[in-house]
Amino acid sequence: MARPIKETPILYGEDARRFEARMKERRRISTEERARINADYELVLGMLKRGEELKQQRHAATVWTA
Repeated sequence: MARPIKETPILYGEDARRFEARMKERRRISTEERARINADYELVLGMLKRGEELKQQRHAATVWTA
């Protein structure tokens, strides 16, 4: 059985201001890093597509014909 999820802590004062400032900062990504992320994304999409194709093939193979 899964453990219960703990409550999310609430930030106050300087911690809250620092957190908000960090969230507003744009993180710069190099061209190489962006290319790697896109390649990983395409890989995952390909795996998902292949999984759906296999699922459809299994379903087609188990459908009874009348």
